[in-house]
Amino acid sequence: MGLLDNSRQDVCAFGTPTYQSDKPISECSIYDVASLTKTVVTATLMHLLIDEGRCSLLEPVCTYIPEYAQNGKGGVLIEHLMSYTVQLASPYIDDWKGDTTLWKFPELLEIYYGASLKAAPGETYLYTDATAMLLGELIRRIAGADLDTLAERRIFLPLGMRDSTLDPASLDKDRIVPSGYRPNGTLLWGIPNDEKADVAYASGIQSGLAGLFSTVPDILSWVEMVFNGGRIDGGTFLSARAIELMTHDYYPGKPFRSALAWGDGPTHQALDGAVCGSILAKGGFTGCFMVGSLTARKAIVLLSNRVYPERPANLEPWQEFRRSIVQCVFGRNSHCR
Repeated sequence: MGLLDNSRQDVCAFGTPTYQSDKPISECSIYDVASLTKTVVTATLMHLLIDEGRCSLLEPVCTYIPEYAQNGKGGVLIEHLMSYTVQLASPYIDDWKGDTTLWKFPELLEIYYGASLKAAPGETYLYTDATAMLLGELIRRIAGADLDTLAERRIFLPLGMRDSTLDPASLDKDRIVPSGYRPNGTLLWGIPNDEKADVAYASGIQSGLAGLFSTVPDILSWVEMVFNGGRIDGGTFLSARAIELMTHDYYPGKPFRSALAWGDGPTHQALDGAVCGSILAKGGFTGCFMVGSLTARKAIVLLSNRVYPERPANLEPWQEFRRSIVQCVFGRNSHCR
């Protein structure tokens, strides 16, 4: 767990990697941070490309992915993907738990290309892996490189995130925390604990939805960049425009809440205790989350492993645990509210 208060970082490591291990967790322990990938990697790369003028929020997605225009999706804009306000009609969109051995990642993308829309873009919010996967493909088409190469060069190296990667096979496996078991009993260790991301990784492609392996200090470095208005070492990493879009509601007045990188309405509710206009909130399936406030210039990052040895059926105890930590750090009466 790590706390960022203004520019001061405090990191505390506790526990063991598994119930069977007597090896203590350290500040350098590496976790599968799951959907934090969508913010730290995928959204950040999109904002970098937009800052450079290589694409814009108001361009149709099919400008770069012509196949996506099928079945009335020609009007879907990049801003709709970035805000998760696209709903596709497909059995493989919301709850895909298929046999991963039957699929290759490009085939999943083809399903999304051919799907029709369930609602007008920009009108309803739907947090779905399909959107993140499409963003990942959009980045590949625009930048001409895969996400692991781009993330290393454009994010991890500039921000000093030395222990972060989308290719966990390149890391010291002993530092990686196992994240559970497959149904067949295989230990998930150094591979994404996510069916779609795992299919992508097995195909030599990065999904955009999950797959980042990182440490608390590295995630705090990313948060500190946001707190500094996108600046690092006196230079500009992200524009002020990008930071504004990443930390404020993009569609004020709508019945949902969505910033272009961070949390949505349900995430804010689940992390009750630090709610304000500039809140930063993102959770990950494996039990990792980060919450911050630009107003208070304070953030907490917790990397944990709630899915070991198996995925719990009841999430409420974990959500209550998250809420208690956030309330402890920010307080219900914090001036951030």
